[in-house]
Amino acid sequence: MPLHRTLLLALLALVLAGCSRVQFGYSQAERVLAWALESYLPLERRQSEALGRQLADFKQWHCRSQLPGYAAWMRGVGQEAAAGVSAAQVEARYANVRYFLRLMAEEASPRFAELARALEDRQLDDLESAFDKANGKYRREFVDVAYKAVVSERAAKTRERLEAWTGPLTREQRQIVDRWSAALEPAQADVLESRRRWQRSLREALTNRGDPAALRSRLFVLMAEPERTYTPSLTAKLEANRARTFGMVAEVSAQLTEAQKRRVVERTQALAAELEAIACPVPTRTAALP
Repeated sequence: MPLHRTLLLALLALVLAGCSRVQFGYSQAERVLAWALESYLPLERRQSEALGRQLADFKQWHCRSQLPGYAAWMRGVGQEAAAGVSAAQVEARYANVRYFLRLMAEEASPRFAELARALEDRQLDDLESAFDKANGKYRREFVDVAYKAVVSERAAKTRERLEAWTGPLTREQRQIVDRWSAALEPAQADVLESRRRWQRSLREALTNRGDPAALRSRLFVLMAEPERTYTPSLTAKLEANRARTFGMVAEVSAQLTEAQKRRVVERTQALAAELEAIACPVPTRTAALP
């Protein structure tokens, strides 16, 4: 997973993935994000402290300005699920999540740009080495394996994620998921090459970090629009696979039992209530931005 997805999705996943301990997870968000970043890019003490301040300030913004919207979004998802959703509705909800990520990228990119300006060249070499290691792991787990195993694991994980919301799937629903997983176009090799392209673009941006405005702009694009670095092959496959995924979710939705509908509504409403109950931290310091 590219670095931007690790950082942004780690936070968004805490509140959109149905975690049963959302408040605890959100309270630890900046620690999780700091760990994720420093697993790629070891920082000196002063840099790590600056990162902590930026993340705390970012979380303050996110808690106050974004969580209310997430709660309302979650309630809407539950209401739609009870009535049954179409592929177009699923696509619209996917577009919502992309918008949430874009807003986060707008807020995060100037903060990361400020941190990046303090990096040393040797740290960029460390980052590149970490990328190489992560790419090797991805190749071993997803490229250099029998595609049949990828299909099977993907179906199993998807069934598990759905059941977190619906309870046990019926036999017909499991078959829908299995058919979907088998129908997706293999994209693992394309993903690996696109990861490398994104990483090279990031390295280039960080190498030319002397211009603050240009750096902020490039980091925003890499976070908010990573598809600009994708290979044409991956772009085409992702478009086709997304359409299949929207259709699969709609097909499963059409087969929900009354008990499953009640569970989805209960889970989404409970998660929305947890989001609304999160107490936003009181700001103690506002990080200076360039």
